[in-house]
Amino acid sequence: MIEITDGDYRDRIQSGTTLVDFSAPWCMPCIRMENHVEAFASNNPDINVYKYNIDKGIDIWNKIKKEFSIRSIPFIVIYRNGEVVASDVGYKSSEDLQKILDNIN
Repeated sequence: MIEITDGDYRDRIQSGTTLVDFSAPWCMPCIRMENHVEAFASNNPDINVYKYNIDKGIDIWNKIKKEFSIRSIPFIVIYRNGEVVASDVGYKSSEDLQKILDNIN
């Protein structure tokens, strides 16, 4: 899974369908969810899947927290051509992520 930062975030979400997993290395649910996000990415090769470490990226995370009133992680956002089409907070299995994607298609 590719890690994105404040510098390339906007460019990466502009084309196609993109899932961004906001997480941190100290977050146990985030660590548990990582394999599920990777499995989701493997099962959906046409979807761009990125990891955003909130400890490394401040600007985008602060905007996301404010926009979605987020108080905890993990948090996922799904974009289609730069527009938010879904978001959810908390631990998700690969099946949960697939259901979210299926509901927007």
